[in-house]
Amino acid sequence: MSKRRSIAVWTLIGVASLLTLITSLTVWTKRQLLDTDNWTHTSAQLLANPEIRSALALRVNDAIFQQVDLDATLRKNLPAQAKSATPLIASAIQDGGQRAIEAFLTTSAGQRLWEEVNRRGQQALVRALEGKTVGPVSTNQNGDVVLNLKPLIDRVSGRLGVANEIKKRVPEATDEIIILHSDQLQTAQDAIWLLRVLSVALAIVVVLLYAIAIFIAHGRRRIVLEATGGSLAIVGLLLLVIRRVVGSIIVDSLVKTDADKPAASAAWQIATDLLHDLAIALIAYGLLALVAGWLAGPSRYATWVRRQVAPLFRHSPWVIHGAGLALFLILIAWGPTNATRELLGVLVLAVLFFLALELFRRMTLREFPAHPASQLPPEEPPPPPPVTAALPG
Repeated sequence: MSKRRSIAVWTLIGVASLLTLITSLTVWTKRQLLDTDNWTHTSAQLLANPEIRSALALRVNDAIFQQVDLDATLRKNLPAQAKSATPLIASAIQDGGQRAIEAFLTTSAGQRLWEEVNRRGQQALVRALEGKTVGPVSTNQNGDVVLNLKPLIDRVSGRLGVANEIKKRVPEATDEIIILHSDQLQTAQDAIWLLRVLSVALAIVVVLLYAIAIFIAHGRRRIVLEATGGSLAIVGLLLLVIRRVVGSIIVDSLVKTDADKPAASAAWQIATDLLHDLAIALIAYGLLALVAGWLAGPSRYATWVRRQVAPLFRHSPWVIHGAGLALFLILIAWGPTNATRELLGVLVLAVLFFLALELFRRMTLREFPAHPASQLPPEEPPPPPPVTAALPG
């Protein structure tokens, strides 16, 4: 390559690597926040974690007893000889409440309720951010996203027979809880639109940049292919480092109580499972590209491999393609990454895999033709002309 072409190729590789990192983060954010199934699955995993479940039960229990003056209630209803034991009884009731809540969250009914609440809440919030009205989450006249509690208050108070008392104690202003103000709503809507666009557009741009870099690298395409694989693997490793380092920073900055840090760390690990899958997928794709570049290289072992498979490519190509198909189906059945569990990801992987196999076949047949000139048998010399005896005079 000329110097100018070399600069262009390596610039494309560098830009594509940076965009791969950005694309991975945007794809993870979109799938985690805007995909209802992923959100619900993550919430179920959070509840299945014992530390998170215990912390959740504690918070719910505290929220319940903050609304009830348990000491005053006990002093009012206990006999005079038992009033001195009021603090001990109140503490036992609170501890029993936490255990009861945690036990309920381990049941199938509690888990279904938790998943359904998270599913409906995520759907309602996303649709509200898109300017739509769903259930109790809507947009008021000021453009604020609000949670309307009036239907819930009316229904519960009516069933309990305390509708009039609730209306007296609960002012109208508390019928709505502002989730996002109008200026925050516009920012959130812009962020959602940007996530949806970038997660698709950047992925297409990354593939095009890598493809252009390999295409214009005349005489160095194998090296550029290996560089592409190396950059993908490096980005995957960088994502794993970011996941660990950023998780520690977030937990230390947001959680001030040491007792809550294990649950917060577990929540971060569960919430970033998709990011971990993306990182592993990039590392795997990078290693495959490196292996492909090595097989096409001039090393003695790579040349030996090509020489051995050349007869199969020539006389029995169905054997190689059948083995490739079997390997691909095993990979899809295993499903190690999210891309191998989605239709679009499977189609893209299939196209890339079988395209690479076909290019390898053509290169091998060009390198080892059916009858190389060095292997042709030597030509036989032409027969000598017949000798005729001279007859005497």
